[in-house]
Amino acid sequence: MFHLQTLYKTQVKELKEEIEEKYKETQKKIQELQSEKETLAAQLDLAETKAESEQLARALLEEQYFELAQESKKAASRNRQEIADKDHIVSRLEETNNTLTKDVAFLTKENADLNEKIKKVEEDYKLKKEEEINSIKTQYEKNLQTERTLKTQAVNKLAEIMNRKDFKLDRKKVNMQDFKKKEKENRKLQLELNQEKEKFNQMVIKYQKELNEMQAQLVEESTFRNELQMQFDSKESDIEQLNSKIMDLQQRMDSTSIVSQPDETDGNITESRMEGWLSIPNKGNIKRHGWKKQYVVISSKKILFYNDEQDKEQSNPSMVLDIEKLFHVRSVTQGDVYRAETEEIPKIFQILYANEGECRKELEAEPVQPAEKTNFFNHKGHEFIPTLYHFPANCEACAKPLWHVFKPPPAVECRQCHVKCHKDHLDKKEELIAPCKVSYDVTTARDMLLLASCQEDQKKWVSHLVTKIPKTPPTSFVRASPRTLSTRSAANQSFRKVKNASGKAR
Repeated sequence: MFHLQTLYKTQVKELKEEIEEKYKETQKKIQELQSEKETLAAQLDLAETKAESEQLARALLEEQYFELAQESKKAASRNRQEIADKDHIVSRLEETNNTLTKDVAFLTKENADLNEKIKKVEEDYKLKKEEEINSIKTQYEKNLQTERTLKTQAVNKLAEIMNRKDFKLDRKKVNMQDFKKKEKENRKLQLELNQEKEKFNQMVIKYQKELNEMQAQLVEESTFRNELQMQFDSKESDIEQLNSKIMDLQQRMDSTSIVSQPDETDGNITESRMEGWLSIPNKGNIKRHGWKKQYVVISSKKILFYNDEQDKEQSNPSMVLDIEKLFHVRSVTQGDVYRAETEEIPKIFQILYANEGECRKELEAEPVQPAEKTNFFNHKGHEFIPTLYHFPANCEACAKPLWHVFKPPPAVECRQCHVKCHKDHLDKKEELIAPCKVSYDVTTARDMLLLASCQEDQKKWVSHLVTKIPKTPPTSFVRASPRTLSTRSAANQSFRKVKNASGKAR
């Protein structure tokens, strides 16, 4: 019995130990399951948050997709609109190109017509001039021949009568009736001689009037030709501008980037052409008459001066300068323009060019006093005025004295180049008198002052004109400074050259 009790106790102990062990194991398992539960709950929370974030991201993506779809539709409609606008621009550019080509064709036709007119006018003028000169020459020769024959006949008859009279007186056989008859014949011949002289003077006056009319007609034709040439130069610059515009339009049509192209093409236009307002001296005196505004256009070949923009539209320039005859452009200093205001000097620049490169309209004649009109002599471009010199002066044609204190010889002086010479040289039309350097000499240099609106514009004009100066100077130009070479000294040299040439010929 005791043995069973001990056995029962041991079994109970073992069972208690097993139960405790199992309890511990179950407790461990419960703790493990609790920890697993906590980890699974944390994972579940993470999964839920992740699902919520993914749901939010999906909603955002759906909104973005909707917005992108709307933007793509707008971009497609905008692209279609841009394509339509570009097609419209291309059609408009093609229309402008067609109109410009028509304008260029019309201007070229006008240019050809003007050239033909100029050629016809020149040919007609040459033929008329030759015919008139030949007819006047033949008429004058005939008149001179008839006058010589009449004078020789009258002189011979008078000599015959005088010889007969002397012969009768020497022999003392005077017959009163014959004497009266001879006297009547003498008077009759004298009257005939006076009548012939009057006729000759009337013919001279008539031919002089015809010569003056021909000279006036010649001046009118030369002014008309000058105006045609200036209009031709203006049309040529317009054609050049239209050609540049056509080239730019073709470049715009050929290029793919239509928006960025015009800036480059405009730069190309401005490189070869420049235009704007400048001022030139009015009547050659800045201090007294001030400045005169002109619209100036610089093309590739000419410098065109217009009185206003309306004259530019009508291709009616007031003056044209040939760029090939331009040889210097510079800014001025106080010593160059001492009559100008000090604030104007930085805005003034000077251009030097050959005289033959200038073409301008005939200016309105200034009012001249009647004495100047009547005592005015025109010869080889000179405007000679009669004068007397009581102070020392020499003739620039023959180098003889031209003065006297009490009785000076008749002299003339040109009011343009101030050349002095004896009036006999002018009356005899001697070749010693050289042409006027102011109106005839194309080899002398001329200068012009130009006033810009500001100093920056002056620099732009000067830099642009400097690029236009030809590398080789004009062939007819003898390089000399305009300050040192005066008109009078040049005229003296020309007179001496002519005199030496005539002396060698003799």
